[in-house]
Amino acid sequence: MATPGYLGPRDGMPGSDEWAGAGAGPAAVADAGQGRPRRLRLGATARDRVADVLRDEIMSGRLGPGARIDLDETAAWLGTSRTPVREACLALQFEGLVRVAPRSGVTVIGLRQRDVEDNFALIAMLSGAAAAWAAERISEAHLAELRRLAADVRSAVETGGDLRTANFLFHRAVNQASDSVRLIALIRQTGRIIPWSFFDLVPEQVGCALREHDDIVDAIAAHNGARARRVSEEHVVSAGRLLVARVFGPGPVGAGSTAAGPAAGAGAGG
Repeated sequence: MATPGYLGPRDGMPGSDEWAGAGAGPAAVADAGQGRPRRLRLGATARDRVADVLRDEIMSGRLGPGARIDLDETAAWLGTSRTPVREACLALQFEGLVRVAPRSGVTVIGLRQRDVEDNFALIAMLSGAAAAWAAERISEAHLAELRRLAADVRSAVETGGDLRTANFLFHRAVNQASDSVRLIALIRQTGRIIPWSFFDLVPEQVGCALREHDDIVDAIAAHNGARARRVSEEHVVSAGRLLVARVFGPGPVGAGSTAAGPAAGAGAGG
């Protein structure tokens, strides 16, 4: 079991065969030992998959500033070799999330409140553009699929189903309806900063998400690009505000404080 502020082996973690996944669903590993699924990108390199997991640990506050990441024990935890863990940490250093030093190893830097706010502002602009272009370009078949996926999100909420995957598939469908390869690539890159455990961290967002999803679908169906852009941007911005308040606590927008980990109220399922 990992000690606070240190990433090592955790109970209930699967073996390396789960990295590949099976069937049509997303591959999953236990989320922070709590028995909840964690999405892993199928088809990605081992380095990218490790980076996804570590990034989510940092973004969710489970790994706070000053936490050390042991390469060997992290490799054992994730069922992979040491090399992709080291390469993932170098990639996260480029993103400003960790510091890699020859003697002290890998140390989590964490995120300032302004960093998170800026990240969500960027995602909001990109998501707004995707929704606006979707309103102009979506086909009837794709619109029917979008309505079905919005219904799947509602069903997941009402039945206790896999809300994370349902929400991911809904937003992916909106982005794909933009019919812009370049925009989708930018969203994929920027969207990595949103924790996969977002709804665990901010459960109060669930009700808002359902209403806002309906607004997005209605605007796209009406081929109203301006409204689709506005409601999509507001959807992301409001989610970002809730996450900031949960991780950093109430305070002025743009503060320079740094996430302090689960003690700040960002524990999974908290």
